[in-house]
Amino acid sequence: MSIRSIFTPRRIPPIGVEFSEDGLRLAQVASPGSDVIRQVAFVPFGPDGSVDVTELRKVLRGFRGRQAAIAPPRGDLTIRPARLPRLENQELREAARWEAAGLLELEADDVVAEPLVVSNGVDSDGLAEMLIVAGSVTTIESRLEPLLQAGLHPIGVEPAFVGAGRAFTMRSRRSDEQGRIRVVVDVADTESWIVVTRGDSIVFAKRSDVGGSMFDAELGAALGIDDSMARRTRRESDRRGLEPEVLAEVKTAVRRAAGPLGDEAGMAVRYVTVAARLGRPECLHLCGEAGGSPGLVETLSAAVPGIPVEQDELVVSRLAEACGPDATPLAWATAYGLSLRPVVDAGRQAA
Repeated sequence: MSIRSIFTPRRIPPIGVEFSEDGLRLAQVASPGSDVIRQVAFVPFGPDGSVDVTELRKVLRGFRGRQAAIAPPRGDLTIRPARLPRLENQELREAARWEAAGLLELEADDVVAEPLVVSNGVDSDGLAEMLIVAGSVTTIESRLEPLLQAGLHPIGVEPAFVGAGRAFTMRSRRSDEQGRIRVVVDVADTESWIVVTRGDSIVFAKRSDVGGSMFDAELGAALGIDDSMARRTRRESDRRGLEPEVLAEVKTAVRRAAGPLGDEAGMAVRYVTVAARLGRPECLHLCGEAGGSPGLVETLSAAVPGIPVEQDELVVSRLAEACGPDATPLAWATAYGLSLRPVVDAGRQAA
């Protein structure tokens, strides 16, 4: 060991922890600023939806440090647009908390809120466009309790779409790339999020009711099978070849169900290009549990003509290397992005 290393605090990246539909997804990159994934793990929920603390402790032995950036279940957080003054950080959070308390009809003492500024300037009234991410303190604390019991130390709670968006901003960290506009469509089981980034910042985010469960319902109706069988069939199309006739049915079902998502993606592109005047996005990336569904690329390509709908080769390769051949790599984008959260002061942590 060098003398220098004795006096230099180790900076360890956080563990990204996502509450997905079926369990916890955990990911950690090799070092701060790295895009190489060091470790991933999946801890399934129990039959009652609980986290097995003992199993989580075992899994954490393969990770470094215990700081974690966490995305709670999607339904635990509410995201609302708002116009607020550009105050100092703590004052802005306090204003957002009171705004969220009114929106959610909760007691202010039980609300935690984080404002995301999505406009560069202010309007004539001195107000800036923001997204307020808010939730119940009681609910979020109950989610974090088993993670704390397992030894994790949360450094931030973020919506899943923030992690998904961050996963695709690695190429936009240099100063000469801060103007690049990208769209990320994160397709989960019950919903989707359309996120627009400028450089490494989020400038737009919108929820859609379209998700993988809608694809499955459409496919099940077409083939005369139940939704669970339809889900297995759709997921198998990501991992192995299907009979051409079945694959055609999957694509048709997905295109039919995903139509509204394509419309919303098109509106997002028009907003950032025309209304916000940020510039035209250079590409659209898909991710999420259902992001690789056949027919989805064609649907979104038709909705955003002239903008390539593509998989980011760097992100996909990193996820595929870490998750293995039997996994759905795009489903890990959120946990990956959470692990890329900037390290402010990691200090001396135990490995």
